[in-house]
Amino acid sequence: MEHSNPPAHADRLEWLKAIILKHQLYVPNVGQLNDPADGSPRFTLLSPPQFLSELFGPRHGVLRNNPGLSLDAQIAEAYVIDYNIQLHGAEKLQRRYKDIFDETMNQWKVYCLSKRYDNMNLWAKYADNHRGYCLEFANEGAFFACAMNVTYGEFAAMDVTNDEHININWFFSKGTQWSNEEEVRVLVPRQYPHEVIIDPRCLTRIILGRKMSDSDRAVIRDWAKQRQPELEVVTASWDSFENVLKVA
Repeated sequence: MEHSNPPAHADRLEWLKAIILKHQLYVPNVGQLNDPADGSPRFTLLSPPQFLSELFGPRHGVLRNNPGLSLDAQIAEAYVIDYNIQLHGAEKLQRRYKDIFDETMNQWKVYCLSKRYDNMNLWAKYADNHRGYCLEFANEGAFFACAMNVTYGEFAAMDVTNDEHININWFFSKGTQWSNEEEVRVLVPRQYPHEVIIDPRCLTRIILGRKMSDSDRAVIRDWAKQRQPELEVVTASWDSFENVLKVA
């Protein structure tokens, strides 16, 4: 089940039309997602000497960005960095450093999905309280084969001086309060466009919400018939005897 923040009604239908007829998905930036902690791990607070080494050293600092810097220039740069750390305080500057890190992480793109269509929390939150729809994709093809499970829990803070902490796992780590989403994700590099064209065979069916209007259902079924290959359309309903969501 695809999930993202629901757009306005008219935009939602146009968005869906592009998916059905143009096989085009919109992949949002991490910064567009609804969890402010998404892709933004806590940082381990470094001591002033550690922070100086990080800003100046060959891993991420001045020496990496300026490998041909003369010795005199290196001394001058180190002095300026150390002076500012002493003047402003290591914690204050690390907070700004974290802001810059988050700005970069927020430019990456993530396509969010759930493992099952009958997750009632997602229907309520992302499908306009059952007035929207659920897209069902096959776990195959160039795009969806890259999907990875999200891990939920309380995670240790990120130590930027530890190379083992510099990886993409932070995009697939979320707090336990989000675990009911049972999420999988496709990560798209920040330099790639928001629009991704998928193999039309990867979209296997669309499930219409049980409260969707008849007019919206008619429009969507018409698009599904125009599509090549034709898209299966089913409708969700609530079985009050078994207390489960069913589709037919």
